[in-house]
Amino acid sequence: MLSNVDSVNELLKESELDYEDIKVSLTKNTKFIIQADLRQNYFHAIETFFEFFFAFLPNKGIIPDNSKIVRQIVKSNWSRNYKKIDYIAKGEMKLNILDQKINFYGHEVTIGQYIFYPGTFSRETFGEKYFNDVSESVESLKEGIKELAIDFHNRDEYNSYKHTMRVFPNYESIKLINPKTLKEELEFDLSNSVSYQKYNDKENETIIKTKLFDPERDYEMTKFCSRLIYNMLELRNIMFNKATIKNQDEKIAIFLFNESKITELTKHNVDIQDIVLSTKM
Repeated sequence: MLSNVDSVNELLKESELDYEDIKVSLTKNTKFIIQADLRQNYFHAIETFFEFFFAFLPNKGIIPDNSKIVRQIVKSNWSRNYKKIDYIAKGEMKLNILDQKINFYGHEVTIGQYIFYPGTFSRETFGEKYFNDVSESVESLKEGIKELAIDFHNRDEYNSYKHTMRVFPNYESIKLINPKTLKEELEFDLSNSVSYQKYNDKENETIIKTKLFDPERDYEMTKFCSRLIYNMLELRNIMFNKATIKNQDEKIAIFLFNESKITELTKHNVDIQDIVLSTKM
């Protein structure tokens, strides 16, 4: 849709109506709305991923009953999970826990393989190359999962989308002017950005945070979350729901990752990630 905004607008214009000589435009903010929706969907994807990740993660050495994971999800403590995400983002919760060995259905495997590649435990069936690929994949996922946590842990922006859509286009640009010559020295284009407000009542301060949209990254990172969720759920579906297997020749995809791919999809495509302007009374 972003690649074809003009075509989208043509369709939207067909639904525009005039109200007593006041034309209501449905196309004024199409690009902004699509990018904001991508951004919000990315946050939803991160939250969904971590809910499943923490539900499957062994707790004090105890492996949860994977066949009853719906109950675990429904009864999850979301505020505690938020704190865990913060710990991962700050490096206080180390993801080398994925390297720890556990015994799952008679197989000694790493927690990383148990979480993201369940049921693929037989070296005879899957071969040494597959196990090496899984090991490389889990190693690279440590960086990817930490990046998801970093994107999510400051939830001001997410809450602004989630609660009454408190986001708005605000600035066209920021220019840096030499005070002596009054000549423009530097300019940042902020026309494709979103802003949201915060208030610090103790300091009598109003804060406007602005972020440049990065839709390509939001899209790729959402896809990354989706593939992690797919690995966790679809392989378990085969393990615990035999009715899903219609015949022995049926095939499914298994997503593997490597360091270069993770580095590529986590990189930012904009020059500035955060701009904060504040005023105090």
